[in-house]
Amino acid sequence: MHSVDGSDDAGAHVEGYLKWISSRRKKGFKIDGFVLTEHRNYDQSLNYDELASRYDAIVLRGIEVETDIGHVLVYGAGSAFFESFDLSDISLPYEDVFRVAWDSGGIAVGAHAGRPRIGALEHVDERNVTLKGVGVLETLNGGSNDFENARAHELASTKNIREIGGSDSHFVSTLGACLTRFEEQVSSISELVKILRSSSSQFVPLKLEETLPGADIPESRPSSEQLIPHTSGQGELGGEELEYDRSVVGKEVFGGKLEVTSDAISKYCDAIDETNPIYVDSNFAKTGPYAGIIAPPGILQTAQVGSPPDPEVKFGTTQFMAGSHQEYLLPIRPDDTLEAYVQVKEVYEKTGRSGRMVFIVRQTRWANQFGENVALLETSMVIRQIQ
Repeated sequence: MHSVDGSDDAGAHVEGYLKWISSRRKKGFKIDGFVLTEHRNYDQSLNYDELASRYDAIVLRGIEVETDIGHVLVYGAGSAFFESFDLSDISLPYEDVFRVAWDSGGIAVGAHAGRPRIGALEHVDERNVTLKGVGVLETLNGGSNDFENARAHELASTKNIREIGGSDSHFVSTLGACLTRFEEQVSSISELVKILRSSSSQFVPLKLEETLPGADIPESRPSSEQLIPHTSGQGELGGEELEYDRSVVGKEVFGGKLEVTSDAISKYCDAIDETNPIYVDSNFAKTGPYAGIIAPPGILQTAQVGSPPDPEVKFGTTQFMAGSHQEYLLPIRPDDTLEAYVQVKEVYEKTGRSGRMVFIVRQTRWANQFGENVALLETSMVIRQIQ
């Protein structure tokens, strides 16, 4: 599952999913809960337990990362996993991802295994990937079509890999299209991981309609040979190779300077009605953790900062903001002289529900007069082809 809290191609709020579960239950469908696996993003501060309890449901959290064999779901991995990988990398080595996830107490699962490029099947067929260390594959996926799911199941059967199902929802109405029935209780991420890691546990992928009371669950589904070969389009980039100036990616240039004064801090606080004494009361601030006044981090937004070199992406007709990430590393103090260094951090593409998208991530690094990094500010722009 994906939500607006962490995935740039999702349009659903967590509470919207929970309300949808309630409506499905009233029609007789069985859905106990879901796992949020945001794309390349795991915000440890988020917790949905209280919200989920209001709807008598379970909301667990994992992450979806991108590897050299496609997308991979990771559940319950410890800190060693997040310390080992740059989650913004779209081609992480899959063997390392599966191994480190396991060694840190979690488990990795190959997502939507039957899709082109972003599923494992294509890499097995074309590159002779062995799927070493892969113990579970998602073979029934709500965003994949029957042919892709059939091929994913055949891959898992051939490799003797266990199978799960998932809706891969980005919008409320697709929640539960496919899911997994467990024979044991799952109420926490640790219980989910324990079951998926155990060779003796029982679980089976299902479609939503197969959760109705008295529903017939087929012993087998149509094989790929019985279906017309076609693609869902989920994972196909389409068109020509993306054209842009790769030489500018990662090239950091000077973007501007900000002189921080006591007067500037005071005027900024007045402008935004900021009353926190650590910013406005020098006597109070002396007793605080920074032993003096500091500036609200947002003061960086007042600076005029130049743009990084243009990657000149040759794609799309419409561009809009896809999100931002702000990391503040040190306090900003009166009399600091801050310098901005800007770069295009990365350009990458992916396929969402609406087709091919290109993302441009720009970063501004602020450093103080001592050469210490004060803040890292990132903005993501998405370009789409609108007919």
